[in-house]
Amino acid sequence: MLGRTPGTISAIRPLKDGVIADFEVTEEMLRHFIQKVHQNRWAHPRVVVCVPSGVTGVEKRAVEEACLSAGARQVWLIDEPLAAAMGAGLPIAEVRATAICELGAATTEIAIISRSGRESCRDFFRRR
Repeated sequence: MLGRTPGTISAIRPLKDGVIADFEVTEEMLRHFIQKVHQNRWAHPRVVVCVPSGVTGVEKRAVEEACLSAGARQVWLIDEPLAAAMGAGLPIAEVRATAICELGAATTEIAIISRSGRESCRDFFRRR
């Protein structure tokens, strides 16, 4: 929608390449999603957030802080390939390894998952 919106609407991009580009807007977006799911304004849900496997510790802390500021009680961060494997119903807890290719909007990651952990994961390519 960037560049295609009418003059009365401004499109913003709070996340870029899976990490926070604008902290305040990201926090407000997360607050909106939490309020949409929990009608009770006193609810403080536990939140699981997927992050790209190549993010730094600082970027992980920024995502966690944005979720906590938006009203989450607890935040768990998991790698995107692991979340994709769980969503696809792959056997991630077995000793036998599972290969997965996660095709995201901004990144594509390939991972080998075994015993509920990422054995080998690398950023395959990044679209600009």
